[in-house]
Amino acid sequence: MPPYISLPEGSVRLLRLLPNSDQNSPIECRLITFPALDSGSTHPYESLSYVWGSDDSKRPIYVDRNELYVTANLHVALSHLRHCLLERMLWVDAICINQSDNVEKGQQVQLMAKIYSKASRVIVWLGEAADGSDQALEAIRAAADEQPANFPVDKTNWGAILTLLDRGWFERIWVLQEVAAARHVLIKCGPAEIDGLPHKRRSIPA
Repeated sequence: MPPYISLPEGSVRLLRLLPNSDQNSPIECRLITFPALDSGSTHPYESLSYVWGSDDSKRPIYVDRNELYVTANLHVALSHLRHCLLERMLWVDAICINQSDNVEKGQQVQLMAKIYSKASRVIVWLGEAADGSDQALEAIRAAADEQPANFPVDKTNWGAILTLLDRGWFERIWVLQEVAAARHVLIKCGPAEIDGLPHKRRSIPA
């Protein structure tokens, strides 16, 4: 477990997700303390909105060269977010908050809305690709780009969309705060992604 240092009041930790061209290599990260949430502008980090998932199958990552076990869902999310050449700056609650310090957890929960609103983007991670999720995201993307009356959605697409909407992320209460506070949203399911704001799509190579 990384040696967490006490946070100054109003500060957060950010996670530097280190690049690697080998998708099977261990996930390596660094933590930095970031004190500037009270400034008026957004900041060059992305906040991750996701479901923690079961504790039964945790997997290791390395934070400041120390082993930390995270849920399988978070591990696969970081694997998909890791770039082959560039660092990525993230805020991820399970790692950036010292989960063994109840006082810190309470203080950081009070900052959650600000953390998500100051991020340059909120990444919604729905999980691995399965049950036609790629098809569902493409149908949603296409429908957003067309006049709804002119874009028929067939039964197969409807089935895939309904299955996607049945995922655990949509059952979380916290998502209302995380997405409502976001200035920009990227929705990811496995390697597929769509911009959460219609007509402003952008992809980030993995």
